[in-house]
Amino acid sequence: MKINYFRNGVSKIAFLILALIFFTAGSNLHGTTHTVLVQDFSFSPANLNVSVGDTVRWQWVSGFHTTTCNGTFPGTSLPNGAAAWDSEISSGTSSFSYAVTVAGSYVYKCQPHAPDMGGTITASAGGGSVLLTENFSYPAGDSLGAHGWVSFSGGATNYLAVTSPGLVYSGYPLSNIGNATTVLTNGQDAYKNFTSPDSTGNLYVSFMINVSSIQAAGDYFTALLPPTSTTLYNARFYVRDTAGFRFGLSKSTAASGGIFYTQNTYSLNTTYLVVLKVKRNPGTADDEFSAFIFSSGIPSSEPVTPSIGPVTGTTTDNTIGRIALRQGSSANAGVEIVDGIQVSKNWSDFATSITNYENIVTDSYELYQNYPNPFNPATSIKFNIAEKGFVNLTVFDALGKEVQTLVNDSKESGLYTVRFNGNNLNSGMYFYRLTYSGSNGKTFTETKKLLLIK
Repeated sequence: MKINYFRNGVSKIAFLILALIFFTAGSNLHGTTHTVLVQDFSFSPANLNVSVGDTVRWQWVSGFHTTTCNGTFPGTSLPNGAAAWDSEISSGTSSFSYAVTVAGSYVYKCQPHAPDMGGTITASAGGGSVLLTENFSYPAGDSLGAHGWVSFSGGATNYLAVTSPGLVYSGYPLSNIGNATTVLTNGQDAYKNFTSPDSTGNLYVSFMINVSSIQAAGDYFTALLPPTSTTLYNARFYVRDTAGFRFGLSKSTAASGGIFYTQNTYSLNTTYLVVLKVKRNPGTADDEFSAFIFSSGIPSSEPVTPSIGPVTGTTTDNTIGRIALRQGSSANAGVEIVDGIQVSKNWSDFATSITNYENIVTDSYELYQNYPNPFNPATSIKFNIAEKGFVNLTVFDALGKEVQTLVNDSKESGLYTVRFNGNNLNSGMYFYRLTYSGSNGKTFTETKKLLLIK
């Protein structure tokens, strides 16, 4: 069956009525729901940073497990005043949800597979897990200063401006939205504040980048700042021509710990996804900084080994509250197009994952309703394909504009689940469409609706 909401011209009034019905029926209107996949023999992601008011939901994938955090089972602990939990996670009890009401650290285990299978939840007092989103959805030519950024050095030349087109990176939730900005070799620098400063747990900064020129000396073009500073740069990220195009990272200045470059070389005029990580080490004076650089796809969980780091140094650790874009010196700097910046507390806030349930044989083509629905901010979408073929799964807004491509690749026969994260989207009705094309000429298209409520 082929359903095409966009050509049939469903009225905006009908959309509003349907959205209102879903909205009033939704039970999670506040906070964020974080989904943990439970399978042999891991929780994924194993480490979460959440806020009080959020919900953690464990979803069964395979095996027989528990999620247990009661302070009595060995290895488990939870903050004073927090409710304990102990739930089976299996084919018979496929999910369990826990509302976080107390800040602090939670350490939980799977009883049958302890001590190796476990996870941690770090809950902050509030503020949400996404601290900044920037898609540069403004008219080309506008100054960034007209849209929440603050210029703070570089005189009056070459202000940072919105440039067109935006960047595209398949699977990244902020891909192909709005325009971009181009960081040149000299001129004004600018920063943008987070929704709230951050000083605990991990911090992830993800963005797309396309570098058009580099120089031998190299220079950094983006960094993090304390909420009241324009000089104490942390997580300085570089481009440099050193026997090929390489990315670099320093905790602060080169003198306080050094600059470390990738072993791999990269290509100019190619879009990459960069994830900078800040790992806080409580009780020490040396937070760690790492960089992950991807040329295709996004792992559903954080890789064990980063592209650069972990990098440390002698600089005093700071609360972080701003991201800066820096137009370096004309003698050293490169030219970079930057787009889709997100600052968040969890890897899962920007990762789109697809799971193939092997050993499940299917003879049908089917697109399932997403679950949960309504959702905030993430949901899962399942589909069946009976034979190997090319699969495209794309999410559209209510006006038919493409907002994210989840799958665009050849897939074997089987049942698949894709995670869709709507952190960067506004509340409202969206549609997802599955299109399949087989080598034997078989085609299949189906569209369903989903509702994001924040």
